[in-house]
Amino acid sequence: MRQVGGMTEPFKLIPEKGNHDIFVFGDHASNQIPSELNNLGLSGEDLTRHIAWDIGTETVIRQLCEHFGCVGQLAGFSRLVIDPNRGTDAIDLVPEISDGTKIPGNSNLSAKDVQQRIERYYQPYHNQVNATLKALGNPFVIYIHSFTPHPHTGEKRSMDFGLLVKHDPSSAEVLRQNLVELPQNFTVEVNEPYSAEYYNHTMDTHVTSPALRHLAIEIRQDHIDTEEKARQIAALLADCIEPIINGTVSPLST
Repeated sequence: MRQVGGMTEPFKLIPEKGNHDIFVFGDHASNQIPSELNNLGLSGEDLTRHIAWDIGTETVIRQLCEHFGCVGQLAGFSRLVIDPNRGTDAIDLVPEISDGTKIPGNSNLSAKDVQQRIERYYQPYHNQVNATLKALGNPFVIYIHSFTPHPHTGEKRSMDFGLLVKHDPSSAEVLRQNLVELPQNFTVEVNEPYSAEYYNHTMDTHVTSPALRHLAIEIRQDHIDTEEKARQIAALLADCIEPIINGTVSPLST
């Protein structure tokens, strides 16, 4: 699932096929780095490690869009270039270190350098998320991320899925129940391995303020690190999410 090489764009749109009621997207679906940044001084494995992207999420997002016939959006750039899930005043907006790895191309950047990345990648991505949501009106939003089973600077993570919950606990709880009842005996945690109270910029900006029903899903990367496995997990998720979208869950509660 390598993505090294090719054009670096702010975002990629997945066109809808008749369903205006759902939007699926992911901030960290690409590890593309603009050629002029010279891979940010990185090489080899670091360019395809989890520090550069959320492994497997592009396939999951595309498969969910295919299943539901809905529009989707993928960030077209690596979060090492600039992280769209951070506010523009965040200290790690352009990370100098990620999971113990120094990012040489992000050291000693000027304010102008950072602003250029905001204008070229970050802002167009967010502008398009906003435009899509406005065009859809009141969609159900599915937000996909993935996490490494064992970060270099942290403890091993045994959970299979994490649900980031801040403003729509009812949808998340039904998904949790649906996942744990599957024969795979998945372990599902809430606000793990990250909490929506701290790492929720994109959702806070576009989704929770207008009170859109939503799911924010973290998938352990060894479940989706090949095309086949990612397709299988996407199919399982689609089956578990379908009854929530179809209105068998109580209205959004806070």
